[in-house]
Amino acid sequence: MMNLNVLQMAICSALFIVLALLCMFGLNNLLLLCLRVKMCRRDGVNVPANIEVWPYVTVQVATYNEGIIVGRLLESCLRLNYPADKIEIIVVDDSSDETISILQEYERRYYPRIKVIHRSERKGYKAGALNEALKHSKGDYILILDADSIPEPDLLRKTIPLFLADEKLGFVQVKPGYINAESSWLTRTLALVNDWFAVFLQSTLSRCGMMISFLGHGGVFRRRALEDIGGWMSDTIAEDIDAAYRIQLKGWRAVFFEGAESLEEVPPSYYSAVKRFKRHIKGPIQNLIKHAKSIIRHGGKSAIEKFEALIQLAYPLVYPLGLACIILAILMYLFVSGPALDQFWLTAPGFIDSLLLLLMFPYAAFIVSLIPSLLVVVIALLFAVIILPESKATLKRRYLELVFGVALIWNDNIINCLMPIIEIIIGKEGEWIPTERALSKGKKNSREERLREGLIRIVASILVLIALAVILFLNFSLDSFGIIIPSILWLYSAHLIIRG
Repeated sequence: MMNLNVLQMAICSALFIVLALLCMFGLNNLLLLCLRVKMCRRDGVNVPANIEVWPYVTVQVATYNEGIIVGRLLESCLRLNYPADKIEIIVVDDSSDETISILQEYERRYYPRIKVIHRSERKGYKAGALNEALKHSKGDYILILDADSIPEPDLLRKTIPLFLADEKLGFVQVKPGYINAESSWLTRTLALVNDWFAVFLQSTLSRCGMMISFLGHGGVFRRRALEDIGGWMSDTIAEDIDAAYRIQLKGWRAVFFEGAESLEEVPPSYYSAVKRFKRHIKGPIQNLIKHAKSIIRHGGKSAIEKFEALIQLAYPLVYPLGLACIILAILMYLFVSGPALDQFWLTAPGFIDSLLLLLMFPYAAFIVSLIPSLLVVVIALLFAVIILPESKATLKRRYLELVFGVALIWNDNIINCLMPIIEIIIGKEGEWIPTERALSKGKKNSREERLREGLIRIVASILVLIALAVILFLNFSLDSFGIIIPSILWLYSAHLIIRG
């Protein structure tokens, strides 16, 4: 094919390793998709038809400067269809704004059904608040909600029977829904991205008897399971994932239950989503470091269960791998003959490699082998439009926006992952920052913060464009135009962030 010197071989070998690792994650997602279709397991347990005596339940909420949305939350909790003498609502508030006065007014009106505990210091952040709530809770079962949650009225009547039918069931995660998903193309995209992890992955893993995560809200816990693991811990920024894994490693079962739903908000602005993405990147990696050894050594888990538990925690590593893919692709097109690379990608082996890459990790395929990837996509679209005329409906602007939005977010997380990974390396804990709410009157993101984040993306985009210009001048290659994709996406994400 091509005669490569030592440097060229080293670059191509490194790129191959990075692509192989990315494809491992992509292949795992394809396998989970097949398992999802196969429906290898139901939602899990036999539910008793009639329950004469309902157990006591405590609803726990941790709040921090959540403004008027706590009123919406408490009103929805008061509408829960559950015996009034068997439920209590405990709110642990760390706020420094008007939230505490709103909560105290609800407590005055509904005590002892609603109890408010105010902490002057945010010790342990959300984990510390939930531990404080647990000290004052009477319930045998604990429903964890966020300030923006709106649980459906029958949530407890649908989930509590699952525990009564299975003494080893530690927690039940219900399906999340969204209050504001239809506000814009961006909120629709954020809802879709959240559903990938929160619904598709968790429900599939649950049906297959694998370990699942707790999403931080909309989960019902058996109190004995929480006490068995010593409560919530604040040594990671994702106390929800940490508690879920510790419970399951202790031998308790967990179920994702699609028969009940709790609504939440998706971030109302792109910059608020960026801050949440950083937390969602850092938390799983911290838990991977914390739990990897326990998972590998666990005697009660099969090899596939251990692998799936580890790869789910490791998934945020695809973003630094994505950055490595971009850098190595630039180096490859700088130091390897451009015409030779273009010729290789159009040979049978090159086209097959590109097709496999496109199936398992499309982002990397367009970066590394643009021309064959575009040919495959164009052929597939023509086939769909000509052979399957009804598929034209899927090409509406709404669906194209979602495709663009998913690519935008994935690409942007390449930059979002940098600071969380640096913080993990240097051992910096970081502050637990709640997601901005649509109706919250809390402090808005400062313009200086948004300008800084936007500038990082602009600089990264300029560096990639300079590299492309050098490639085109010294070693012209049509396939090298693929590296312009992250540049364009970073410029648009910078626009969204700075615009606010």
